[in-house]
Amino acid sequence: MRKLQRPIPGPICLSNYNHNYHRWTSKKPNTNCRNAIWNNLQAMQGGFCVYCESVAIKGNGHIEHFFHKGQKPDGTTPYIHLTFDWTNLFGCCGLRTGNTCGHYKDREGNEGPGSYNANNLIKPDVDDPKEYFNFLDTGVIEPKPGLPLDMQVKATETLRVLKLDLLNGARKTQIDIFKKELLELEKISDQLDDETLQQAIDSMKVVVKSQEYQTAVLEALF
Repeated sequence: MRKLQRPIPGPICLSNYNHNYHRWTSKKPNTNCRNAIWNNLQAMQGGFCVYCESVAIKGNGHIEHFFHKGQKPDGTTPYIHLTFDWTNLFGCCGLRTGNTCGHYKDREGNEGPGSYNANNLIKPDVDDPKEYFNFLDTGVIEPKPGLPLDMQVKATETLRVLKLDLLNGARKTQIDIFKKELLELEKISDQLDDETLQQAIDSMKVVVKSQEYQTAVLEALF
């Protein structure tokens, strides 16, 4: 999870929909509008999930409502007014289902996170996740020690509600790939001048940013 810059304004087509008259369905927004949404999400997220940074593109991901548009267990719909609000939309992993991130977050019953307050989750186009988390080379993401109480709550609830610990192994696998490359570079580092060495490291970072779990790799290794 990393800090995102949301394109403003968003897709103009969203203004054609109003939560008072329309429901978000397989046909609303229509295909052209969904394409526009995905194009804007691609610009913001680079094709990776807003939460876990695995691949999330049209056809291999879903449009996520940060504040859930549906009913809460008590039958209320406090965020229905944000159904077609561009600032509430992200690209998320999992086309129709998933055991982490947005699908897990909004799943009811024992197969989901249970009760939570969406205001206690990190919203990556507002909050900077690196201020909340340490990313370890084991693939584990943990709250930074010594956080103020409100930030500690956001960090722990974000990890719990999105079930990000399920991906510890996947993150470690990616981290280990680049850790091996860094070790190989270290072996020949005495043969390189400082500028050449830095160029090699910078080139490696570029590759990291083109692949899954980039924040976990960058924060753990560089």
